[in-house]
Amino acid sequence: MICNEPLIMKDRIRPNIGTFECGHHFHLSCILTYSKLKMTTDCFKCFPSKVRNLPNFGEDRLIAMESLIDARSKMKKTENNNTWFNFNTTLQSMVNLGTALTTIKLKGYLPEDFIEKGISWKSLNKIYTVDSLLDFGFRWHHMIVMGFKPKDFKSLNWHHLSAVLDLKAADMMQTSMNIRDLASLNLEAYQLNELGFTWQDFVNMGGNATNMKLLTNDFQDFKTYFEPSQEQLFEAGFTEEKKQLYKNVAPKKTRKLKINGMVF
Repeated sequence: MICNEPLIMKDRIRPNIGTFECGHHFHLSCILTYSKLKMTTDCFKCFPSKVRNLPNFGEDRLIAMESLIDARSKMKKTENNNTWFNFNTTLQSMVNLGTALTTIKLKGYLPEDFIEKGISWKSLNKIYTVDSLLDFGFRWHHMIVMGFKPKDFKSLNWHHLSAVLDLKAADMMQTSMNIRDLASLNLEAYQLNELGFTWQDFVNMGGNATNMKLLTNDFQDFKTYFEPSQEQLFEAGFTEEKKQLYKNVAPKKTRKLKINGMVF
């Protein structure tokens, strides 16, 4: 069922080659035959004696899988020809036409292919939703290489930032964002803290007593989540006058002087 003939691979083209989840590679035709007869999707090297009671793929499914692999191989060859007649089969043209990402994925494309073709994140984000792009498999290391800009963060919500991409302050600052870019995301102070932003980060991004008010109008937020020292506050321009522009600023304590029964 599984032959010992060598596998033939050229660059990214892998004709008649299939891969089990464990990473072992075999001829696709051998895998299909083995899976059909043994009714299993397990690698025969990892599970040589294990036969699961799974439903048979069926002839139609096997033919469809073989056709898909064949179509992928032909598509790659056609794209490499780069002729005018084959223009409508290129990755860039499919993106321009708004071809569904699920369709593009079935053709065998990965996020790395978009990078290889020089397709920018901005152009993708104009056509596809962020959720569909993330479902396709794009992650931060792809996005930053594809020219992700500070303004592109506006299309991401908190779930995207914290759960899906697991971004940290250092990642976000790779885009050379400034304090106004960060403020435009309308994140709460506790969220900025969870992302790992520090007071010094704000200062390095051009933050001062005037524009940091865009991050939060509550001075207590700065003290609670970022704990700036008095020296840091002074260096950022937080004079007593500037502090009064924020909410929850404790009034400056004054010493009362009593002279001849009168309090000054």
